Amino acid sequence: MNNSSFIRKVFVLSLPVALQMLLQSAMGMADVYMVEDIGQVAVAAVGMAAKLHFLLTVLMAGLATACSVLIAQNFGAKNLARCKQVLCVTLVVGALLMLPCIALFSWNNQSWLRWINPDSKVIAVCSSYLVITAPALLITQFIMIYEAATRSLGNTSLPLAVGTIAGIANIALNYVFINGKLGFPPLGVDGAAWGTLVARALQLLLFWCWLYAKRHQFAIKPSELRTYASMSEICQFLSFSMPLMINYLVWATGNAAYHVFTGYTGTHALAAMGIFVPVETAFFALFIGLANASSIMIGHALGANKLDEAWRLSRFFSRISLALAFGFCATLYFLQPWILGLFSDTRPQTLEAISQIFSIFCCLSWIKVLNLVRIIGVLRAGGDNRFVLMVDTLAMWVIGLPIFIGFIFVLKLPFALVYLATFIEDIIKTLPVYRRIEKRIWLRNLSAEHVH
Repeated sequence: MNNSSFIRKVFVLSLPVALQMLLQSAMGMADVYMVEDIGQVAVAAVGMAAKLHFLLTVLMAGLATACSVLIAQNFGAKNLARCKQVLCVTLVVGALLMLPCIALFSWNNQSWLRWINPDSKVIAVCSSYLVITAPALLITQFIMIYEAATRSLGNTSLPLAVGTIAGIANIALNYVFINGKLGFPPLGVDGAAWGTLVARALQLLLFWCWLYAKRHQFAIKPSELRTYASMSEICQFLSFSMPLMINYLVWATGNAAYHVFTGYTGTHALAAMGIFVPVETAFFALFIGLANASSIMIGHALGANKLDEAWRLSRFFSRISLALAFGFCATLYFLQPWILGLFSDTRPQTLEAISQIFSIFCCLSWIKVLNLVRIIGVLRAGGDNRFVLMVDTLAMWVIGLPIFIGFIFVLKLPFALVYLATFIEDIIKTLPVYRRIEKRIWLRNLSAEHVH
C-alpha cells in the first residue's frame, strides 16, 4: 500500500467516526432542550433519565468494543465465519445484559428513583419517561454492536449515514409528539420519550434493511444465533469483554465525579465547564476517530499475523496523533479571542474562568490525545484489556481524583488549578502505557488463540 492510499484509508476510517461522535453529542441533549419550555420539572426529569441511560450506554460501549476488537482480528485472518460467530455471541450477551435493565426501568421504578431524587414530581415524570424508553435499551445495544461490527470490516460510512437519519428523525418526532403537531395530541415529556424510542427503532430497522438487502455476512438468521451462541462461547466472550465493560464504567463514574466536585468550586466554574464542553467534545471527536482507525488497522494486521506491520502502525499513529494534537492546540490557542468573543454576554467571572481553562487545555490536551490513541487504538486492539483496566483505575481513583478533591476541599485552590488537576491522571498514565507498548505484550493474534 503506497503512502497516498494509506493516508486515504486512515481518513476514510477515522472521519466518519469523528463526524458521528459530533452528531451524537449534538443530538444527545435534544430531549432536554426540547422540553425546556415545559418547565424545570420536565428538564430535571429528562436530565435524570438521560444520566441513567448514559450509564447503561457505557456498558454497551464496552461490550461493543470487545466485539470490534475480535471481529477486526478475525477479518484480518480472513476468517469471515468467525466474524459472524463473534457478532452472534455479542448480540446474545447484549440481550442478556439489557433484559434485566428493561425490567428495572419498566416495573416499580419509582421505588428506586427516590434514592436519586427526593422530588416526587420529578420522579413521576422521570418514571413515565423510563417506562416508555425501556425497550430502547435493547435496541440501542443492538445498534452499537452492529456499528462496531461493520466498522471493524472497514465500513464506517454506514453507521454515520444511518445515525444521521435517526438523529434528524428524533428531533422531528420530538417536535411532533411534544407539541402535538400533525394531528397528534401534545404529550410533553412522554412525547420526547416516544420520539427517542421510535428514532432508535428506525435506526436499527435501517441497519437491518441494508444488511439483508445486500445479503451481507452480518445478515444473521435466528437459527444461527442458536448455533453460534453456545454457553461455552458466551463464557469465553464474557471473560474477554468483562474487563472492558468494567473499564468503561469506572471511567464514566470517575468523569461524573469530576463534574460533581467541580460544582463545589463555584457556580461560575460549572457555567464555564458547561460552555467549554462542546469545544472539548469537538476536539476529541477527531482523535476518537483516529483511535478507531488505529484499532481497526492494527487489529487487521494482528489477525493476519503481521506483527511487524502492527508494530509499525502503532508507531505511526502515535506520531500522527501527537502532530495533529499540537497543530490543533496551536490553532485553538490563536482562535481563543474569537471563540471567547462568542460569549461576550457571559458574566466576567465565568468568562475569565473559560479563558483560564482554554489556555490549560491548549497546553496539556496532547497528553490526553496520546493516551487515547495508545490505549484505544493500540493496547485494546491487541486485547490487553486487563492492563488497561488496572492502569485506568489506579490513575483515576487512587491518584487523580483524590488529588483533585484535595485541591478543592483541603487546599481550596482557585478553579484554574483545580481544572489543571484533571490532567494529573493522564500524566500518570503516560509512562506505564508507553512502557507496555514498548514491551510488545499487546502484539497478540487473538484469532489464533481462540479466546472468543
